[in-house]
Amino acid sequence: MIKRKLKPWVIPTIYALVVAVVFTCLYILGNTINDGFQSPSKNNVKDVLIEEDIPVNKEIESTKILKPYNGENVTIANKFYEKDADEKTQQNSLIYYENIYMQNTGILYNSDKQFNVIAVLDGTVKNIKEDKILGNVIEIEHGTNLTAFYQSVDNIKVKVGDQVKQGDLIATSGANNIENTKDNCLHFQVYNQGQLLNPETFYTMNLNELS
Repeated sequence: MIKRKLKPWVIPTIYALVVAVVFTCLYILGNTINDGFQSPSKNNVKDVLIEEDIPVNKEIESTKILKPYNGENVTIANKFYEKDADEKTQQNSLIYYENIYMQNTGILYNSDKQFNVIAVLDGTVKNIKEDKILGNVIEIEHGTNLTAFYQSVDNIKVKVGDQVKQGDLIATSGANNIENTKDNCLHFQVYNQGQLLNPETFYTMNLNELS
């Protein structure tokens, strides 16, 4: 048998081919592994847009309750009668009519000049009438359980059924038959769930406190 000698370039060529095949396999394997760890497609991700930062505990601002008049030099002639007040305060909270002292169930305002009477809140005019002691009366429902009476008024600007907005002019100051009062008066009463409220306390209340 004749033995043939391999040419010198054959073995290096075989080694080079083996190395090339190994590197090619490693490259393909590496790409396959990397594809498995890529981020999900944008089509599978929902973008979250934050337009502005909103504090979680931000309180909702409630409407500020107005006093029922517009005008200068309007003073309190008689305050609301509080059962727990001191004797002097209670005496200043009595109204006098035909030789009878009565506990004041609202606040009596007066002035030397005529002043405007306004709605303390949005509401609906439920009734307009005349009272022999307090004069003309406008009843406005300011909520399901909140009703106010604007008494001793003149030049009434609303009628029953009207919707009024807070601050709307509803009348002007007028007269009543309570002794020692001026010609320009307003007697204001407010009820919540049928219970009288001291108007001075009412003005400072948060509407969320009123059910």
